[in-house]
Amino acid sequence: MAHLYLAIALTVSAAIAAVVYFGFNTPYDPALLTLATLLGCTFVIAFMLSNRLERQQTRHRQLADTNALQQQLIEHSSSAFLMLDNQLNILFLNTNHPSLEKMVANVDVFSLDQYWQENVPEETRKLVNQAISDKREWRGELRFQNAEGSDYVAATIAPILEDNGDLSRVVISIEDISEHKAIADRLFIREHYNVLTGLPNRHFALRALQSTINEQNHGDSHFILIHIDLDRIRYINDSLGHQVVDRIFIETTERLRHSVSEDQVLAHLGADEFLIILNASNSSIEAQNLANTVLEQCRTPYFIDQHEVNISASLGLCQYPDDGADSTVLMRRAEAAMFNAKEMGGDRFSFYEEGMSSETEKRLEIENHLRYAIDRDEFKLYYQPVIDLKTNSLSGVEVLLRWQNTDLRNPGPDQFISVAEQSGLIIGIGKWVLEHACKQVVTWSQTDLPPLTVAVNISAKQFIDGDIVESVRFALRQSGLPASRLELEITEGLLINDTAEIRDTFMQLKKLGVHLSLDDFGTGYASLSYLKRYPFDTLKIDRSFVHDIDNCNDSVTLTNAIIAMGHSFNMTVIAEGVENLHQRRILRERHCDMVQGFLYSPPLPTDQFVSWAKRYAEMQTSQHV
Repeated sequence: MAHLYLAIALTVSAAIAAVVYFGFNTPYDPALLTLATLLGCTFVIAFMLSNRLERQQTRHRQLADTNALQQQLIEHSSSAFLMLDNQLNILFLNTNHPSLEKMVANVDVFSLDQYWQENVPEETRKLVNQAISDKREWRGELRFQNAEGSDYVAATIAPILEDNGDLSRVVISIEDISEHKAIADRLFIREHYNVLTGLPNRHFALRALQSTINEQNHGDSHFILIHIDLDRIRYINDSLGHQVVDRIFIETTERLRHSVSEDQVLAHLGADEFLIILNASNSSIEAQNLANTVLEQCRTPYFIDQHEVNISASLGLCQYPDDGADSTVLMRRAEAAMFNAKEMGGDRFSFYEEGMSSETEKRLEIENHLRYAIDRDEFKLYYQPVIDLKTNSLSGVEVLLRWQNTDLRNPGPDQFISVAEQSGLIIGIGKWVLEHACKQVVTWSQTDLPPLTVAVNISAKQFIDGDIVESVRFALRQSGLPASRLELEITEGLLINDTAEIRDTFMQLKKLGVHLSLDDFGTGYASLSYLKRYPFDTLKIDRSFVHDIDNCNDSVTLTNAIIAMGHSFNMTVIAEGVENLHQRRILRERHCDMVQGFLYSPPLPTDQFVSWAKRYAEMQTSQHV
């Protein structure tokens, strides 16, 4: 290239010198012409060299800028980079990168091979070496131990090949994912472990149970499942509070941990339920011994603050595969055996037997269908008339819920209400009933029907766990029904939880203007002190006192006493279950205010109730009943 530049320079210089020399008609002088040529050549060479030097400097500045940008990119990249030659010796290593600093802190870069040997499992090293030998990329996670714990990196190891396919370089990128792993671990713990006790939760227990099932490869393999339910926890929660109950759960966890071995799974299913999964090596006798140990541990008194708390447990045992080959089935059957132990008085264990789970499975099926009953429009409201005995006129209705579900053959309230209460679904169902009943009565008032009072049953669960005051306020506001025409029927079972919060809820409801009725009086826990303490407007005599009032003097005496008691507290008294004229006559003679029952009408759907009400009104105008 230099010879080419020199030839070009000489040619150009000679041409310029000749033009200048002969252009001025200068007499021919070889020395002068040679000098002019040399001067021109020197000028041209100097110009060309300076021009080339300028271009090289510009190129160097561009390369330096590019290198600086690349260096910044490498330094600020989320990944650290290493480059190795084909013998896996280090050619480049950005040791200042945080990801690499954590991994090789205080370690000489030349001892990285030893560090790799000491920190990466042999199996992983073999996979990486095989990938490099096969000239393909390897991706994975690497764990490095340090004084504070462990660091995790995501690594990509990629071979760079020559044109002929031989290995030229190996590029390794490493990204610190320790924080992501820590977050993932926390999320895993939150999803799979009980926050209070630190034990695996129901979700984890089901997975562990299915994993145990999958490990049973032999036809004669078996293992036993123990479902534990602590007795009397609800009573303790009501009397001493949930803080004491939480301490009981924590203490129970420690006792159970000391009772089970490391190869047995202990889980906290939630609330007062625990689970133990035994391994295949445990026999039935060993399972019974463990069950007895658990019972004894739970019988031992709990000393919490200044309280000595005594509880017991009910245990249900089932065996794979005799009692089920699926994790869900096994869980249900262990629970069924536990309920059997609880029904026998608790503080004992029971093995699953054929037929035990039928009731439990039926309740579970009802609960699953109940969850979608409102969305599927399966609930219907029925109305039973309430008659004023003094005027024989229709004064109101009691709302009764019916469930039209063909899959379950339309179960009655006695079948699904208790399930709804135990599952908590009664709160949503109760709101639906309240809102639709209020709307329906307002709709009737816009027709020929007289203004009616509507009585709606309220579950104790709605009172305790649901915001009943807000639900009532919303139903009244949405429907436009006057508060004085809404009556809330409350069963005596609520009154056993005689708390300041419940009394305050009663007062708030009274401020809204609604009427409160004590339903099924005489069959539960109510006493005169409750009648004095709570602002009830109505007392309902249970049908069990009315059904034989026409042939049993004791029933007459009790009914008469209830009526007198209600009137002494300025309450309206309603008798349920009136089926014949003789019963009605006796109640009228004892000054009972109102009645309802099959004598007048069974509960009716909306359209049939309207037809009945019109016929009854016509009958009242045509004759005196």
